[in-house]
Amino acid sequence: MTALGLLAGLLLALPAQAWEVGEFRNGMPRAEVEQALKTWNFDKALSIGNDGLFVYDLPNNPAGRRFLFTFCNDKLVAFEQEVEPAFRHFVVIASNYSNLYGNPLKVIPYTSVVANGEKNLLAMFWRKGSDYMGIKYVLYPVSEQLSMTWQVSNNCWQAPR
Repeated sequence: MTALGLLAGLLLALPAQAWEVGEFRNGMPRAEVEQALKTWNFDKALSIGNDGLFVYDLPNNPAGRRFLFTFCNDKLVAFEQEVEPAFRHFVVIASNYSNLYGNPLKVIPYTSVVANGEKNLLAMFWRKGSDYMGIKYVLYPVSEQLSMTWQVSNNCWQAPR
């Protein structure tokens, strides 16, 4: 019984794994995220169903910020931030993650056809504890998109995605 109590105490003493990006952290209630976003002065905020919040700047705004927050049971479980799209930036970020976390846990190459041509995606994910860090590069017929993502396992969908 003493050994079982000691083991339980050790497990409770372990540091919780949770990503934190700026003032946004895994497990934050949606209302707290929305309150924190008020100081960021984004041009637009768009709810995406019950579990998503997309905030962004209009094209004429030089800040060009785009964040996507995903919630599960009203708690923040994923955060995605777009960065300046360039394959060179993808390589730099992927290299930095590999140096920090080793080989990727998951690599997703995907090609499909959209209305104006071919869409190519390359996503890579690393794991640290229960956290997943990833990078996604999407090449569209006339544009490209690069985003970094932080996710945690949850009851609503399988991470990483």
